[in-house]
Amino acid sequence: MREKYKLVDTWVREAKAGDQKASELLLHTFRPLMLSMVQKYVYNPAEYEDGLQEASVVLLETLKAYQFELGVVFPFYLKNRLFHHFVEQAKKNAREKERQCTMEDPNLSAQQDRLAVENSMAAREEEAKAARCQKLNRAMRELPPEQKAVLELRYYSGMSVKAIAAMKNAPVSTIEKRRKAGIRRLRKAFGIEP
Repeated sequence: MREKYKLVDTWVREAKAGDQKASELLLHTFRPLMLSMVQKYVYNPAEYEDGLQEASVVLLETLKAYQFELGVVFPFYLKNRLFHHFVEQAKKNAREKERQCTMEDPNLSAQQDRLAVENSMAAREEEAKAARCQKLNRAMRELPPEQKAVLELRYYSGMSVKAIAAMKNAPVSTIEKRRKAGIRRLRKAFGIEP
């Protein structure tokens, strides 16, 4: 999986070192992700451009805060930061509207309460997902190299066990044993298996 992100990692390193061109490449590369997040959390299409500008600022701030040692790939880290930014912005906007509205419209207050609950639930779900991903990355790093390689090829690259066996010039039974052993270790790491 890391192979996919080598070019992005290179750009991130260069951008962190002050390379403007690398920053522009990252902004261009992640524009679709930023736009999808804007469209998901900004409800007024007339505000999409402003939201995209905010997302660009979040990307540049994320570059500064990103640490390679954490083992989280930059695109996932960026998506998480964008999510939290727009959820917090939605909460802030809801609080602002609440202060501005009068009690003449009781449905508005109930709707805002419902949105706040949905946003906080989504934020908790995203945090839990990020924690699971980090735990998985740590557990993958602790696997023996043969098991880790088989799991990455099978589940991240989507290769069949037969294709991996042919690639590694090993019997299918050996690759299958490594796959099963790796899965058992990951299940233990997650407390699914004793």
